[in-house]
Amino acid sequence: MRKTPVTLLRPGMILAKSVSGSDGQLWLSAGIKLKSSYITALWRTGIPYVYVLDPLLDDVLVPEVVSEETRRQAIKVLKNMMKAGKKETAPSELLLDDQFSQTVESMVQQVLENKDVMVNLAEIRNADDYTFCHSINVCILSLLTGIDLDLSRTRLERLAAGALLHDVGKIRIDSKILNKKGSLSPDEFAEIQKHPAFGCEILSHQKNLPQEISTVVAQHHERCDGSGYPYKLHRDDIHQYARLVMVADVFDALTADRPYRTSLQPHQAIEMIMGCGDAYDMELTRMFLNHVAAYPVGTGVRLSNGDLGLVVSNRKGMPLHPVVRIAKDADGVAYLNPFDVDLAERLDLVISQVLDDAQVLEEFPIMSLQERA
Repeated sequence: MRKTPVTLLRPGMILAKSVSGSDGQLWLSAGIKLKSSYITALWRTGIPYVYVLDPLLDDVLVPEVVSEETRRQAIKVLKNMMKAGKKETAPSELLLDDQFSQTVESMVQQVLENKDVMVNLAEIRNADDYTFCHSINVCILSLLTGIDLDLSRTRLERLAAGALLHDVGKIRIDSKILNKKGSLSPDEFAEIQKHPAFGCEILSHQKNLPQEISTVVAQHHERCDGSGYPYKLHRDDIHQYARLVMVADVFDALTADRPYRTSLQPHQAIEMIMGCGDAYDMELTRMFLNHVAAYPVGTGVRLSNGDLGLVVSNRKGMPLHPVVRIAKDADGVAYLNPFDVDLAERLDLVISQVLDDAQVLEEFPIMSLQERA
């Protein structure tokens, strides 16, 4: 299967993964032949990508750390919680209820079971569900690093809850500011900076809330060099969980399309984070990056010898050395039998270029159903 932009879909392509709405309703089933009307409908929903079948990647699956079912359930729970949180006072039973606790427990359990799976940012999110999908991604990314820190199950659940709730304060921010295209004015940015405090105020109404959860919400925009907000804390004054969530938060935000900018590719986001010097806890950042695929499955790349191919797998701890399926030589001539190269074993080869989506489709066209027949 291959992750393909909706804007580049063509009639006859075969859907490889079902597409569902944020409330769990099935929109299109895996195996369906795409029609123009389906493609138009997908575009109108704001979904940027879907997975389609690709003969070159017939044997390739994108591993999931957390199942789609759990993701959908988490989105439902977060939506209900955010709706309740918009009230001036939100009773605990309307926010951190049994459903929220069950969601946290399910996510912790699945991440523990899949702790060696590299995150390929494989989920499909539309613009309306960005906040919820972002919170879920930050939770997953934070948990993977938390497991490496040998945190207990209880501590992992508190980390997960803090990560899921880190942006809860944004429900008090005007949506026109949150979704503004272009740069924020100084006053608008000052308003955005209030969301950690708003989040803490919302959570203050919850009974028996572990302190670590509120601390993550309060501190996830701090930076270890004191350049963050709202309190301009330095490293030793920032809770470990918040230092972990801040990296996951930035990485996922950088790799998502937003109204005010297009997404960075994962390797670009990694370079940006690593180039921020002392802003982040470097030890935690390195642990975090061991779980993130710099070149996700399906990424088109050119190697230093000129060969062209698609990434087919990644391994924990080796984010810059994926396995690449080579399909063309340096002159653009297709190999009769594509072959895999493990860059962890071929130290003489490196990735010299990452192709954009249009280049990938041009170099490696996806055959339609009619062309296969």
